[in-house]
Amino acid sequence: MSAESWHIVEAKRDDGEAAIFRIREMKPRRALATIFVVEMPYATTEMSKLPGAAAYRRLAEFEEAWLAKACDALGWVFVGVRIEDGSFFLYLYGDAEPGDLVAQLAPFDGALGFYDDRDPAWGEYRTMRELLDQAKKLPKQDGSGLRTKRSKTTEPAAKAKPKTKARAKAKATTRPLPKAKPKRRATGSR
Repeated sequence: MSAESWHIVEAKRDDGEAAIFRIREMKPRRALATIFVVEMPYATTEMSKLPGAAAYRRLAEFEEAWLAKACDALGWVFVGVRIEDGSFFLYLYGDAEPGDLVAQLAPFDGALGFYDDRDPAWGEYRTMRELLDQAKKLPKQDGSGLRTKRSKTTEPAAKAKPKTKARAKAKATTRPLPKAKPKRRATGSR
């Protein structure tokens, strides 16, 4: 898309359901007074109603091959994605007629939904940015998924090599298998 930063924010709605946002960090362009939202449904079988790998691949294809080209051609700016309830909601701002954008995007899938409204104050984007600003204030997560306080970064400790005495002792404690008794040979005469 462009050089601006994109951020992923995990959130919970008021009803406890998970929602994921991908938010572009940029300054609002007040001249682009119309918000346009594309709803792209995806199949889900999980209780979380969040997308699987195939849905994310489909979203990437739509963004790269369809949305980016339409935005460039018609002067729209892609600012964010909300993911919840079995749909991707892609947010754009522009000052052109939304019908032209619909005409370029609709052939991708007949199940796409389109919504537009006047939003000269960029209110929807401001709400996403507030979420992003709140997320930036949270402590970073450690590898377990738990939030931890930010601390100085430290180098990982070097792995200690086993001591020679310990290795020798471990070898000495292993017992050899008992020797097999020789088998009696049968002799031909009796």
